[in-house]
This record gives sequence, C-alpha cells and structure tokens, in this order.
Amino acid sequence: MKNSLFLILFFLFLSSNIFAQSGIKFPELAKRIDPYFDIALIEDLRKQLPQGADFNIWGYDVGDFSGDGYNDVAMSIRLSGDRSRRMHVYLFADIDGFLQKVGQFTYNFLELPLEIGVVIRGGKCFVTKKNKQYDWIMDAYSFDNGALLKSETFATRRVGDFTYEKVRNYVDLFGTDKYIRTRNGEEMFYRKYLMLPSYSRGRMIYKGYQAELYSDYVDYVHAGAYYWKGETDCSFRVASSHDDNFLYFTIDVADDIVVPQNCDTCITDMVDIWFDVNIAGVDNRFAEYQKDGIITFRTSAESGIYRLSINPGNYLEKEAWVKIATSDDVTPLQRAESKNIKAVSNLTDKGYVIKVRVPFAFLGYATNPVSENEAVEFGCTFVVTDYDNEFRPEEKTELSSSVFSPFDPSSYGSLVLVPQNQWYGESVNIYTEDIIKGLMEYGF
Repeated sequence: MKNSLFLILFFLFLSSNIFAQSGIKFPELAKRIDPYFDIALIEDLRKQLPQGADFNIWGYDVGDFSGDGYNDVAMSIRLSGDRSRRMHVYLFADIDGFLQKVGQFTYNFLELPLEIGVVIRGGKCFVTKKNKQYDWIMDAYSFDNGALLKSETFATRRVGDFTYEKVRNYVDLFGTDKYIRTRNGEEMFYRKYLMLPSYSRGRMIYKGYQAELYSDYVDYVHAGAYYWKGETDCSFRVASSHDDNFLYFTIDVADDIVVPQNCDTCITDMVDIWFDVNIAGVDNRFAEYQKDGIITFRTSAESGIYRLSINPGNYLEKEAWVKIATSDDVTPLQRAESKNIKAVSNLTDKGYVIKVRVPFAFLGYATNPVSENEAVEFGCTFVVTDYDNEFRPEEKTELSSSVFSPFDPSSYGSLVLVPQNQWYGESVNIYTEDIIKGLMEYGF
C-alpha cells in the first residue's frame, strides 16, 4: 500500500470539493452514479439505506472491489437528526446483477464528517478514519465469494519528531514499518518482512484467514542470489500452531534438487529458525520510546535471541536433529526443556518438509505468553539453506522470511500468537445468518 498516504490526501481533497458543507441527498447521488449503474441497481441501493430517516451522503466512490469486473459502490452517510459524531459506511457489491450490501461500519469523526471516507482503487475499498490530529488509519476491504475480507491496514501517526507509518497485509502476510523525520521527510528506519500468525493447535481456519506464510522473494535471498533460479529452485511455506506448552512449526520447502546429509561432515539443505523473544512495545518491536520524545531503534539485542538449526538428516536411517544457540545464559530449566525440542523430516514431491516442536519454557517463558484477549508478537525469521550440488559448497543460497541480518533483531520477521477467540485479520460471510437459519429449519 505504498500509495496509501496519497489516497488519504486524495480522498480529503475530492470530498472537500464535492460535499464541503452538508453532503448530498440520495436523488443527487442517483444522478451522479447513473452513468455506472442501471436504474434497477440504483433502486437496490435506495432500499438498503436507512428507511424512514433523512440522511446526507458525505462521500462515495464507484469501482470494483469484488474482482468480477463489475462496478461496486461504497459511501459514507450521516443521519440528519443525529446530534452525535456518528458516521455510517456502507459497502455494496454487484452480486448476480443486484447491488447487495456486503459491509456496514459505524465510526465517530472528530471535527468533520469528511474524516470518515471511502476510496475504491486497485480492487480494494479503502475506508479512512481520523483518530486524532496526525493520526489516521485506512482499512482495505475486498469481497470474494460471499466473504468480505479486510485485506490490509495502513496507519500513520506522529511520534515525537517522527511520523510513523505501518502496513499490515492479512492476505500476503507481510508487514512494513517506517519512521520518517517529520520536518524534512528523511526516512530514518524502514523494515519489510513476513508475518506468521500462530493459532491454537487443532483450531479450524476458515476461508478468508491466512495461516501460512510463503517466501519466494528475491529481496529475502540474503546469500547466494546469483545461484537462486526462482521458486522451484528454493521457496518455502510455514504454518504454526501453539498450545499451553509448545510452539509447533511445519516448514514445507520447494527444492528441485534436495541435498541430504550423506556423512557427518557433508553439506546439506537445512532450516534455521531465529527468535527475538523480547515482546513488542507500544507500536511495534522495532523502536523504544523515551519520555523525552527520543526514539531508539532496536538494531541490536543483548538478550532474548535464540537460533534453532534443523538438520533434516538423510530422510532414511539418519533422523532430523536440532542444534541450539542463544545470546542468553541458559538456566537449568531451559537446558532440561531443550531435550523436549523435537524435529522430523520427510521428502515430498516438490522438495522436503520439516516439522518441529519448541517448548515455551526453553524460550524463557513459564508458559504460553498469549493472553485471552490480546495477541503476542515477537521476532521470528526462517532461513532455508539450499545446495544444488553436494560437491560445490560455495554454491549456496539462503532464502529467509525477511531482509535478514542475524545480529540485528529489527531485521527479523514476526510471529503472532493469536488468542483462541480472535483472528489475524477480519472475514465476514454475508450468508452466515441465512445458513444458520437454514440449519435450524432442518433441526440442527
């Protein structure tokens, strides 16, 4: 969402020129959208907006956020008799020739109704909200097969002498964090990385929620890019889950030439998992805010860094094994818990897969740190080492899940432990009530 800030400014400029005073009524909206919709579709809109109440439309946009090539529409309205600062946002998608409401949200503005707005661009509907001065958030929605998905969130706010910008993408599971010196626009800090949500073990992941990161980006090839030929040469997917005592990872590596360890000193394809178990702060895990407004970026760490090097063995009699390294002084409990780290490996049609179990106690936690109502995020990067010729160890590629530097914790990706009653992202199926009603009619 690199043009997100531009979209916010574009929306404000557009809205302030069209609906600067008090918005417009529905008949005026009908005239403006007539070039895009048949009169029957415009009537669909009218029937689904508040009935028996006067309202003003403060912003709208027409475009395709459902990916079917047909125009959809979004709008922000305010009830005329409402003395509060409440605004209502409606999203309508063309479904089988009918404009049907697929989303409805309520927000409060601070000073002007124009602070709540909608823009449809690039196959997404962006809903913009001002939280306070210099503090904005923009959520991107798309509609797919009956599900309204929050695909991305962009947020920006003032922090001391800096402007902080954050992107969280819930479809491709990446994040970016940027700090800009406000007075001159100088970029002081920027990171882009993959994020891995970890759900409770055994939890069913429904359509619209992503639970598997995928890495095949050349930016994340931090060693041997010359030898990397693309996703079939080396790429990987990772899924994670957790229970009260353990973290679980499944690492599925696509590798056209798997090099197993044929002897104790032989090279081998393998996977490293790096953890920075220092819990994220106010905004993120990259910066620490001082009371005097000074910001310190966490580009080094004296403690909390753990590395698990997983050797998959030869997929026959030589089993997978794990080598451990950490910046911390290991306690007797951690030493005992290290024996509970387990890994298994197997060949697949496209490469190999590794499954590993890590005790929370080994990482320094008494138990799973996730709470009932709040997700926990800490640094976690996966590094796949790929050889294509066991006799040429210098021809090595290392593909990771971030632009990675081992001794810089701010270069790590993120692991998000998601509570049992929450999700990473948002997905709402518009047919849920109809499905439940149908099941009840059949006696379920």
